[in-house]
Amino acid sequence: MRLRAVGVGAMAVVSLLFMVVLAIVHHPLMVSDKEDPATVQRAQQQEQRLALEMTRLQLEFEQRNQQERPGPRQSLGPNQSQGEEGATALRMVAEQGPDDMAWDRWHYGALAIILLIICMPSLEPESSYDSSSEDISSEEEDDDAKAAPRGSCTRHPDFPDREALEHFYQQHLQGVSKDLASTCEFVAGLVNNLLEACRVLTYETFLPQLENCIGVASTFEGWCPHRDPKAYRVLVPLLPPKGHSFRLEVENAEGTLEKHGHILVELECMCKRERLLGDVLCLLHHSEEDLSDNKQGPFRVHLLCTSSHLDVGKTILWFHSLVGKAWALLAHNYSFQLTAQPSASSCKLRLAYESGKAVSIEIILGVQRGDSLVFLASHGAETGHPSSTVWLETFAVQEMLFFQIVSKYTPQDSCHLKCLQILIHLKECRLPTLENRILTTYHFKTVLMHLLLLLPLSKWGPEQLAQRLQDILLYLCRGLEEKRLYHFLIGNSTLSSQFPVLKAFLNAKPLNLFQHLALEPAAHAQATSEFLEMMEQVRHPPAASSPPPPSSSHLPH
Repeated sequence: MRLRAVGVGAMAVVSLLFMVVLAIVHHPLMVSDKEDPATVQRAQQQEQRLALEMTRLQLEFEQRNQQERPGPRQSLGPNQSQGEEGATALRMVAEQGPDDMAWDRWHYGALAIILLIICMPSLEPESSYDSSSEDISSEEEDDDAKAAPRGSCTRHPDFPDREALEHFYQQHLQGVSKDLASTCEFVAGLVNNLLEACRVLTYETFLPQLENCIGVASTFEGWCPHRDPKAYRVLVPLLPPKGHSFRLEVENAEGTLEKHGHILVELECMCKRERLLGDVLCLLHHSEEDLSDNKQGPFRVHLLCTSSHLDVGKTILWFHSLVGKAWALLAHNYSFQLTAQPSASSCKLRLAYESGKAVSIEIILGVQRGDSLVFLASHGAETGHPSSTVWLETFAVQEMLFFQIVSKYTPQDSCHLKCLQILIHLKECRLPTLENRILTTYHFKTVLMHLLLLLPLSKWGPEQLAQRLQDILLYLCRGLEEKRLYHFLIGNSTLSSQFPVLKAFLNAKPLNLFQHLALEPAAHAQATSEFLEMMEQVRHPPAASSPPPPSSSHLPH
């Protein structure tokens, strides 16, 4: 027994020495950086304000989780094994002698004292917001996903309830939603008629082929917050001309989160098809002189290229001219005037009716990446790039498809689009003071898509409008605090395999849309200020100054 006591004492001494070494290693000297007092004060104020908002929002979700958390007996479940482990531990203590008990008490008492000394610095109060927070682990992300609010919650005293939000929606946005579906259907039909006429005009030429349009952006996703949207945007896929192929060369855009690419136009050998079917000529093995008198027309695709790459500006000018000729063939079928507006990266059309009603349509061109629904598009491609052969990667078609799929499985009169409409309306119509805003419409849309994947779709019923609106704001608040908001379609392994996303995108490294906030403190401070402004607008939504204008969902043809 005495030998055992000596052994226990030796273990205690070794443990004591080990804890002392840990104390020395884990508590280096503190180093403080000197900064401008005014800058520090402003940063602290922003941090305090964001921390307060985070605390207020987090409180109600904790209350909700407590309401849904099972009682002590339920949480244990089949815990007879825990009771047996406790009984075994008690038997071990009872079998020890007095000397063993004394040495054990001294042993654990010494350890407790050392731990208390080591942990004393960590007992100091910490700031609730850390501006230099690092990436959380995957376990913490899973916890955040599990902590996503569910069911009913206790409403914060100064957050509007469902009735107030519904009243605001009816006063400002109800008419917009009624107009969108019918106008989108009309726009898609008109553009496809124009494209059919374009195909007739280019049937016997070696020019890019035009497929039917795909509606994209907020109008076709169903949440455009404007009564008179600036443009109904559609994407027209381009196919290579006869005897040609498009080879996409995609790379990261320097200094941005976007990817861009070039579209190389190459000739393909069509000799076998020319010999068997006779419906096409092999441009690779025929000279241009041989084709000049052919009924299929001259070889002209090079007119749209620069150094064998498809040129954005030249392609848009060609398409712009082609649409004008197509409209001349169809104008007698419609009762409005169509005028084209010049643009370097898209074809913009304006429909004007005698009643004064006007609709704007923006047609962008794109080339599909393989079997995916990802495109290299013309829209915005000229911005910030010296070369006109640069096309920008866009996920607009996949995002539109995601909203269509979600709408099929959400409850009737689902609130998910209402939430986005309310937030974007307040951001764009009620907060016009700041230019070059950090928080964009795409950030709010990305947050909504993440929550639609995290929460059951049954939780988006109309009666849960207030709860889901708070969820969106909490998710965005966490993203600002951690300076992290991931792209919805890049590196999102939780997406269903049935959703059309290439494995290359699913397995890619997640793309942080807030990466620049971690690198630019001024941008992070501005984004925080914008979020607080948005919170203030949501808490006190403005009343309608006048009744909404009558709906004009049925456009005359």
